[in-house]
Amino acid sequence: MKKIHIAAALIAALAAPSAFAQATDRTGFFIEGRGGSASVSEDEFDDTSTAFQIQGGYRWGAIGIEGGYATFNDFNDSDSGLDINAELDGYTLGINGRYNFTPQWYLAGRVGAFFWDADANAAVCVVAGTNQVCNLIDADTDGTDFYAGASVGYDFNEMFSMGVAYDYFGADGDDVTLDTNVFSLTGEVRF
Repeated sequence: MKKIHIAAALIAALAAPSAFAQATDRTGFFIEGRGGSASVSEDEFDDTSTAFQIQGGYRWGAIGIEGGYATFNDFNDSDSGLDINAELDGYTLGINGRYNFTPQWYLAGRVGAFFWDADANAAVCVVAGTNQVCNLIDADTDGTDFYAGASVGYDFNEMFSMGVAYDYFGADGDDVTLDTNVFSLTGEVRF
């Protein structure tokens, strides 16, 4: 009799993942928003700022496509008489994956193209005697690099989840390099 219980428990354990996968199927359209802290550390330029992202897409079970917009408030830094201000924003297009390791908790990842635009200016000031002379240098550039990220979160119900995420946005141009790391809170609505 004990062997029958063990066999029944093994069959139930093997059948559980397929029943579990059906219970957490998130196929359909989604909209996700993210807000958090962005940081740039390039050579002597180092600053943190606020980041906002919004994306939408469609997921077929665990794999999906997404497109969105990411913006980062001004990055500012002063070093040796050089005041730097930089802005970065852009559009994203990529794929995402999502795996529920319990009925409510999930892990997710994403990767894709980041179509970015960066504006930077620097005020170079030199003091000569009692006079201060400042020159303003501007750079405006754009490009296409990649973005990638990972998140963990909780499904409150079939339609809504919240989580925390880390994302990397590459922005490596001829005149400006603003590779950005972002830690954020996420909220997703599915329909």
